[in-house]
Amino acid sequence: MSEDEILGRNLVKDGRFPATWKSNWTHDLIGNAVAFGDPVFGNYLTMNQKAGVSQSFDTVIFTEEQLKGASYRISFQYENYGDGDNAGVEIETSSGKNDFIDLSGKKTRQPLADWNRYPSYEFRDVVAADENIALKLQGSDLGGSSGLRMTDIRVDLHLVPLKLTSLKVDERFYEVPA
Repeated sequence: MSEDEILGRNLVKDGRFPATWKSNWTHDLIGNAVAFGDPVFGNYLTMNQKAGVSQSFDTVIFTEEQLKGASYRISFQYENYGDGDNAGVEIETSSGKNDFIDLSGKKTRQPLADWNRYPSYEFRDVVAADENIALKLQGSDLGGSSGLRMTDIRVDLHLVPLKLTSLKVDERFYEVPA
């Protein structure tokens, strides 16, 4: 069997910020949140002057037992152009648990013209009672052309890998040795 992870459905809508991005994201009307298109890279959102953009999505309905070992994970590409403060991603569950990915003043690993992939980040404290999860993208405190640029926002539910314990073929049972 392959050890590669299989990506499920992205729980975030319009994470690449097409022209219709405002139908799924809400701007808090502070600062600037503007979508741009690059002929080579594609669409992205730039947020500055402490702009906030948010989206909520429903969680998968699980019991506590089913949720054991499973995790919600977010990944994205970003650039904090100008290295401004206030930039980050806030994650809040419906039960009130908060997590924050700080992107303030982070020097990018790549040259200015390249995007940085933020590795898959596991949400903490998601419980079966949570009905939804809210993401808030927070722009930097800088203005002008500076700001947090984001795209390819993806949230997946990662499940515990299945383990084969037995197999039935043509009415015969086969047990998998432990």
